[in-house]
Amino acid sequence: MTSTPSTLQGRLGRTRRSHWMWAAAAVVLVAAGGAALAGIRHAQRQRLESRLLASFPNAVLSDPALVRFAVGEARPLFAAHCAVCHGENMRGNTAIGAPNLTDSIWLYGNGTVYDIERTILYGVRSGLSKTHNVTDMPGYGLRGRLSPGQIDSLVEYLRKMNGRPHQAEAAEEGRALYYGLANCGDCHGSDARGDSDYGAPDLTVDVWNSGGDPRSLYRSIYFGRHRTMPAWIGKLPLEQIRALAIYIYATSHPSRAPDGGRESYAGAP
Repeated sequence: MTSTPSTLQGRLGRTRRSHWMWAAAAVVLVAAGGAALAGIRHAQRQRLESRLLASFPNAVLSDPALVRFAVGEARPLFAAHCAVCHGENMRGNTAIGAPNLTDSIWLYGNGTVYDIERTILYGVRSGLSKTHNVTDMPGYGLRGRLSPGQIDSLVEYLRKMNGRPHQAEAAEEGRALYYGLANCGDCHGSDARGDSDYGAPDLTVDVWNSGGDPRSLYRSIYFGRHRTMPAWIGKLPLEQIRALAIYIYATSHPSRAPDGGRESYAGAP
């Protein structure tokens, strides 16, 4: 029996409708699967965030999964909020006194996750009651406490302490000023190694937030330094602040990361 054109058209129509229905069903299934997967990922992320905050700051380091999660969360946060001062490579900016976050030298505390987190939370001279704000570097030249020549001598003494080329006679005069008229040891200590309890830097490690060349050292002594850092409490969720602290710690302490540093948790620049 020969099919008529109308019969063929009917069969083609039914076939097309069937294909369309299967395609629509497939789209629905894919969408439902995607939504379910997104829901699972969201729940997993919430669980990790809860674990991140439930742990003591320094204890997070014993959990490699949490460290990986924190680092993954913190990378875009650092790029969005911190890189403008500390640089995309995290190595700081001497023009504004932003410290290098990849080394082991810390102005406040000893570089533990807790220390770093506290600084991120409350900042430096941010105006909050818990901020770091015990003291700062006075301007010895502006206040007339030291002459330009005396400041030059102090610079030479700093260069001597750090094993850099210096003028011996001027350095000896600078040493006398350090322990005498300038009374630098009151903040930086009799050994010039500073005090991280209130942010007096170590002057013997040749690390300078505002530059270590003679001109920069002179300006620091003459004009003083009053650097600030904003407080991020209330601006970022606590779990993001914790993640940033872990990221900075993992970058600056690669050998102390879980698994003995065999795994690159921070992807340090």
